[in-house]
Amino acid sequence: MRNFKSIIALATLTLTTSVLQADDPNLEFFEKQIRPLLVNHCYECHGPEEASGKLRLDTKAGWIRGGERGPAIVPGDPSASLLMRAVKHQDTKLRMPPPDAEKQLTARQIKNLETWIRQGAIDPRQGAVVTTAIEKEAATHWAFQPVQEPQLTGQGHPVDQFINRQLATRKLIATATADMRTLIRRATYDLHGLPPTVEQLATPRDQFPQLINTLLASPRYGERWGRHWLDVARYSDAKDGVLMYGDARIRPFAYTYRDYVIRAFNDDKPFDQFVREQLAADQMQMDEDSPNLAAMGLLTLGRMFDRNPHDVIDDRIDVVTRGFLGLTVSCARCHDHKFDPLPTADYYSLYGVFASSSEPYQRPRIEAVSTAGQAYEKELQAKFKEVFSKQDAHYRQTLQTARERTADYLVQVATTEPDISETSIFFLSLIPEQLRPHITYRWRKLIARRAYADDPIFGPWADLMQDPTLQVDRWKKAGVDPRIIAGLVKAKPRTPEQIARTYGQILRDNWGRKTDLQVEITSIDRELSQLREGKINLVDIVSGGNGFGTGKPGGGIHPGTGQPTTGQTSFIEIPEPDKLIPVKSNPLVDGVFVPKGTTTTISTSGLTVTDLLATTGKTWDYFKDGSSSGSTAATIDGIDFSAKLNQLLAMHANKGITFDLQAIRTQHDFQTARFKGLFGHGGAKDQSQLDFAIYLDAKRVLAATDFPAQGKGLSIDLALPKAARFLTLVVTEGKQGISHDQAIIGNPRIVPDKGQTISAQKQAKITALEQRKADCQQQLKNLPSLEGDPLAELLVARESPIWFPKRELGSYLSRQAADAFRGLVGQLDGIGVKHATAAGRAMVLVDNESLYDPVIFQRGDPAMPGTPVPRQFLRILAGSKRQPFPNGSGRLDLAKAIASPDNPLTARVWANRVWMHHLGEPLVENPSDFGLRTKRPPHHELLDFLAFRLVQDGWSTKSLHRLIMTSAAYQRSSLLGQNERLRKQTVSDPENRLIWRGNRRRLDLEQMRDTMLVASGKINYTMFGRPTTITDLANFRRTVYAFVERQNLPNVIQTFDFANADTSTARRANTTVPQQALFAMNSQFVSQAAQLLADRFGKGTEEERIEAIYQAALGRSPSAEETELGKQFVKENPWQQYTQIILMTNELMFLD
Repeated sequence: MRNFKSIIALATLTLTTSVLQADDPNLEFFEKQIRPLLVNHCYECHGPEEASGKLRLDTKAGWIRGGERGPAIVPGDPSASLLMRAVKHQDTKLRMPPPDAEKQLTARQIKNLETWIRQGAIDPRQGAVVTTAIEKEAATHWAFQPVQEPQLTGQGHPVDQFINRQLATRKLIATATADMRTLIRRATYDLHGLPPTVEQLATPRDQFPQLINTLLASPRYGERWGRHWLDVARYSDAKDGVLMYGDARIRPFAYTYRDYVIRAFNDDKPFDQFVREQLAADQMQMDEDSPNLAAMGLLTLGRMFDRNPHDVIDDRIDVVTRGFLGLTVSCARCHDHKFDPLPTADYYSLYGVFASSSEPYQRPRIEAVSTAGQAYEKELQAKFKEVFSKQDAHYRQTLQTARERTADYLVQVATTEPDISETSIFFLSLIPEQLRPHITYRWRKLIARRAYADDPIFGPWADLMQDPTLQVDRWKKAGVDPRIIAGLVKAKPRTPEQIARTYGQILRDNWGRKTDLQVEITSIDRELSQLREGKINLVDIVSGGNGFGTGKPGGGIHPGTGQPTTGQTSFIEIPEPDKLIPVKSNPLVDGVFVPKGTTTTISTSGLTVTDLLATTGKTWDYFKDGSSSGSTAATIDGIDFSAKLNQLLAMHANKGITFDLQAIRTQHDFQTARFKGLFGHGGAKDQSQLDFAIYLDAKRVLAATDFPAQGKGLSIDLALPKAARFLTLVVTEGKQGISHDQAIIGNPRIVPDKGQTISAQKQAKITALEQRKADCQQQLKNLPSLEGDPLAELLVARESPIWFPKRELGSYLSRQAADAFRGLVGQLDGIGVKHATAAGRAMVLVDNESLYDPVIFQRGDPAMPGTPVPRQFLRILAGSKRQPFPNGSGRLDLAKAIASPDNPLTARVWANRVWMHHLGEPLVENPSDFGLRTKRPPHHELLDFLAFRLVQDGWSTKSLHRLIMTSAAYQRSSLLGQNERLRKQTVSDPENRLIWRGNRRRLDLEQMRDTMLVASGKINYTMFGRPTTITDLANFRRTVYAFVERQNLPNVIQTFDFANADTSTARRANTTVPQQALFAMNSQFVSQAAQLLADRFGKGTEEERIEAIYQAALGRSPSAEETELGKQFVKENPWQQYTQIILMTNELMFLD
């Protein structure tokens, strides 16, 4: 059958080819080369009878839509097309045809596919793609249908009409209306999370709507309902990073989001505006100090995931889609959603939105600066200056180094296979000399995209990798850049490494001409300055230079071999101490030695000293430019010699070094000079002493014994007479051994005496340098501009493999540099934590300067980027007219799409959440999952009515409260009494899905704690601001203002089912467990509240005190029996125990 279909397909091919227009070569190429290939090799597994991996290749619509991994072809870009990856067998888990297939593609056929895609993938085949079973079901799924106003046919409250209709159908009856005390208590806890006052309890039934309005107008309302939203938003004041404890775990301005949410509910902010502000407040034309900017804490206050950006974005997608839409889009990260119409392509469309945004270091200030807060602003601005200066320096150096090493990157591409590290998110062990894997990967992509015969730059690359014969005439005719041809002709490369290195050198030299000249001019200026001033830097000499800045930064000399070194080490074994090791690599250094005895040879001429202090003969680290390994301090007398413009020579004991003054005089043309510097001890304070000596021609001229760590420095200013030949510096260990003996010399230099006549030789050198500088300046002036130069753009344009956004700098730094920079950035939050009076700042996102073009990560693995997708809304909600988001990252477009009245989910999801918090159970069982697995709720018409009214009433949540709370359904009693019919209904509808009775509920953590604070008379209603600690017994603020942890949760948080701040919480667990009773009996908080309650009513008769306690805790008077029991109890027990019992009662802990 399949063979027959192939014959039919080929027959169609013949017919189609016969009517081709002669002037359409691309179409002709498809019909002659591509269609037969697809028919013979692909249709069997990806045709109408079978669509392996959900991919169809028998129609254009099939490959555009793609399969489980997204679109199969990216027109114009073979390297980004999954089909090419598959046919080239670049992925062991994605091979087409399979390795065991009888018919394999030839190299020519693969080349034809590549050419076809590069030319735009012209494909005349028509035919629609069959929808999947999930898509068919989604087309009729109740939650994806437009929200329409259901018809009301009866009389009375509209909410009750829908519910009563269902009850009548099921022949169920409702419980009676709750008594007023129960109803008022229910209302105040629902809207405020607090017990009713005496005045509120006196409200008559006909005034209940007015009571609702009063409760909604109170600031206590926003504190209660704001906390409900904070559960969904997975709000926390803490970070979750590894080793983030104490102050380091605190997000000092997280509270501004909590305060925004509370204000939003108190102001009855329309819910659609609430959505838009939380996703894109920065793009809504607000004042730069608008408190509404804090809304974006929804996106920025999630977990840090050890700085894994992909997990951070996944968390943002999850909180947005579950919170607003009731869809589990994050389940489509690795594959198409198993149950809902959410393809992986939709996930990565949203990924692209959030990947195009980032948190700025400078957060907008949204509160006025107080006098006390000015110190914070001053310290913060100073730290910003330091952060941005360090960032700019790292960024410039990283780009510069990558451009200089273009040849190394191209050799890596040409001679190695791709490595997983090139797309990995973790670079924990990059070293300075290592090629940056991300840059290597981008070079691979560029070469894969452009290495074809007709490319004006990389055409010869493609040719030479197949055959190293130079094809100069053909390249000229093909329009290859003449500089590429000239460079290849000159180098005559034969191997892939030689070809790549030649290309790299051509590109680097073309870009680097200006840089090279500028560097040379700077070098000449430095040399001229040094010749004229004459200061000779000994640190530069130790690092291999001539004293005028030619040494290698961080370089040094090995004390045991005399060889040049870089980096650092620890203990060094010295087989022959007291022996001078000549330094042959630099004539300005005579030799080095490690002293052990009192007598040591210190020069190659045989000079010895006999007055050294005996040592262990061991040493640590090298002579070096910069601090020794394990160094504690680089500061002497308040001067940081590791800072810019200063120099630091490290000589950890035991060491000696001899400089050849005669060679230095000859090199720098002077006769007499002075040796200057500042000696110090950089070891741990109070833990070390050392000895230091300076010798001229083996004669001691300066000595310091028992020199203390981090003590006052020793100023060095010694005359170097014309006859002096050798300058020797010696450091030996103190009484405690060498473990902390970190000798350092700040700015050690030889300064020639003034007034010495400049020799003819030196003047000639100055004149030659000035002429060389003039020549370089003229060359620089004559250089053509690199703007628009195709070779230069490969290294400097934003599309260059080398360029990356500055915000991603951390991924390109060596581990040590990255850790140091992250630590510096972390100090910004540390300053905020330290200054409690700092003005609040909004934790915003902003669009990146360079937007991210998303691709599908195959199987969710960033190391396997696949097909590109646009930033756009979900297909199931946007429909056939879906368009890519046109504005920036797309966050505002996404927010508008979510908050659109045409979106069938947002209003339903929010109305369902509001209903749940009033009735104790949602209409839709899972408030954050309205997908296909969630069946249509029994009261779906009621849900649609609530959603419709929400939108019609301007997205007003307070209007929704009034609508629900004035219904008979809300006001029903939870008590069944003796009614047998009601008791039977608990069997037929045990979960009360049809809402025929009220639901009994335990107070949640906030309600319980705040109730006890109210009863104690100590509750503090101060609003907003920094959080307080929930376990602090002196904290009487409402619980919504308590610090929300992510790690090391207090017991009370865990015991009373508080929301998990690691993820969006649809609804809290509602447990009744022994630990809760144990908390009430044993916790210091309850004990204190009980004592305060007892003390509050410490005067009067026993009856009066019991009455007052009942009113304060339970909102009613005690019965005669309760009064009598109370009197009997307090005769034998403290009043504090009595009040604690009252606070533990089910009557207080539960709502009927």
